[in-house]
Amino acid sequence: MRAINVLLSILVSLLILAALMEGGLRLIGKGPAPSPLQPHPELGWAKKPNFSMSKSAKEFRASFELNAEGLRDDPLGPKAPDEFRVIALGDSFTYGFTVDRDQLFVDLLEQYWRSEGRNVQVINAGTEAWDTAQAVRWLELEGKKYEPDLVLLFPYENDLYWNSRTAYLTADGPADKPRYAEDGSLEARSLAQFPKKPWTAGFAITKWMARPQRRVGYPVPGATFPIDPELLPLLHDTPQEVEAAVEAHTLGALRALKRAASALGAEVAVAPIPSAVAYSDSWRKKYSTGPRARLPGLSTEAWSPDKPVETFLRLAQAEGLPTVDARGALRKATDAGDALYYREDWHFNENGNRVFAKHLHDSLEGVVALPAKRAEGALPPAHGEAGGVPFAAKLYLGLLAGLTGLYWITYPKENRLLAPLKIGLLLGAVFGIFLGILYLRELLPPAVSRWLVPGFVALILGFVAFKLGRKVTTITELLSAFIRRGHWYLMPLVVVLVTIGSLLVVAASSPFVAPFIYTLF
Repeated sequence: MRAINVLLSILVSLLILAALMEGGLRLIGKGPAPSPLQPHPELGWAKKPNFSMSKSAKEFRASFELNAEGLRDDPLGPKAPDEFRVIALGDSFTYGFTVDRDQLFVDLLEQYWRSEGRNVQVINAGTEAWDTAQAVRWLELEGKKYEPDLVLLFPYENDLYWNSRTAYLTADGPADKPRYAEDGSLEARSLAQFPKKPWTAGFAITKWMARPQRRVGYPVPGATFPIDPELLPLLHDTPQEVEAAVEAHTLGALRALKRAASALGAEVAVAPIPSAVAYSDSWRKKYSTGPRARLPGLSTEAWSPDKPVETFLRLAQAEGLPTVDARGALRKATDAGDALYYREDWHFNENGNRVFAKHLHDSLEGVVALPAKRAEGALPPAHGEAGGVPFAAKLYLGLLAGLTGLYWITYPKENRLLAPLKIGLLLGAVFGIFLGILYLRELLPPAVSRWLVPGFVALILGFVAFKLGRKVTTITELLSAFIRRGHWYLMPLVVVLVTIGSLLVVAASSPFVAPFIYTLF
């Protein structure tokens, strides 16, 4: 029996350690990120309405706020009589996977037009991992409510392969999606439910321990191992069965796009987004060499990042759709020394978004019907800043009210006017430090700022350990004794009491950390 109790004590201790690790990983930003996507019966998946999140990586950070329609846009009301509406269709490039809205080419293009006095509103319908077929299907389902005058399609190279598939292969299984036949008709079939993540995916520890999975490859002559099938359209000698399917289903999606836009009374233009591989030697090496090369063993003469762009341009022009080829503008900017894509993420950086938006603005003039420039001057931005009380202020006022009420109940004889003043100053010190860290985090580059919060937490924990001194050894011996004696049922209580006692000892010894610790109580 004693052995069982000891094992239970060890198990409970490990669970407590796991809980502490889970909380620590979440605290430093390593927790599982919420997904903006949800299942959709016609599209396979779509963005969640009224969803917001922040994303931070080594190279970038961005905030995302979706409106009631699930678009990364402001709330959209009825169309004004003199308003010209543009719908932007595409994937994560259009959605703006790595930048804030004020740096996204969709919103920059709108501002270019409005700076010329044109009352244009660009509606961003871009969605992560969508292919051309999904974008077109969304237009068929939702386009009418927005009354567009112009539809802009921004396909990316991997659209070509996925346009020919009936399901997208995710890490959690196949996700069904729509597909168009060559004549532009939608294939009649019901879509299965979007695959659910396992329950373990909701833990930070699971994310920390997980390793990225490689999609099942396609064997290609000359490659050292099977390649990612979505890169097959880059090959000069794409397998015939893949090439035929890509051509047929992509052409069908473009025909459906043309028909849907015509039914809405809107023009269409297609502007393929070139790949980073065409403008970065480091990206080209990543595709060809290294342990995670995407085209391993293939010579650079066997494939071209320009081929997908040329395929989209050719198919769109065959259907009489106006096109925009941005490769020349991107090449010119690259030759001038500008980096247009991130080094580790393949999306446009802020500069790439600006160059692409400027080229779109210049190229669409005279190609599609746009409202005339107004001599009166620029119009104000269509997308205003969100109003209302900041969240930090609401949290501060809520804590001030709640803690003041508790103080009055606990100490009824104390001066009631001094309570909110004391608590307000204490909260002000804590909020000031944390808001200062967040402000400094925005000023520093992402590669540096991502270590700011973990470094601050490590500093505080190190200070706590220093102040405890020899008491750390006593605490360790106490916990070990309870484990050896098999008092597993007391372990959570012991950990809580030891933690509270340690915090109070440190708070009493240092006015620097006291505000943080007393606020916890």
